[in-house]
Amino acid sequence: MKRLLILVLFLLLLAIGISFALQNSASVTLNYYFDSITAPLSIIVVLALALGCMIGVGASLMLVFAQRHKNSRLQRKLTTCEQEIRNLRQLPLRDSH
Repeated sequence: MKRLLILVLFLLLLAIGISFALQNSASVTLNYYFDSITAPLSIIVVLALALGCMIGVGASLMLVFAQRHKNSRLQRKLTTCEQEIRNLRQLPLRDSH
């Protein structure tokens, strides 16, 4: 059932994408710093969307890696503290009275 739902959603998005490309097939010129290109508007919009997604994923990955580094550092600190507690529990109690 889940695969069927994913297939239907994929086909729906594909149909929307194809209709978008057909309605926006006019060529436009994209000027950037060093050069310019002429391409269909739908291609430029899709490429801009893909570039934005890649930048977003890259930014998210940097945050994920920072959190993993922090987690590993805290895990090492926890291990050290637990070892210290075990060592303190094994020490014999001395009464100085």
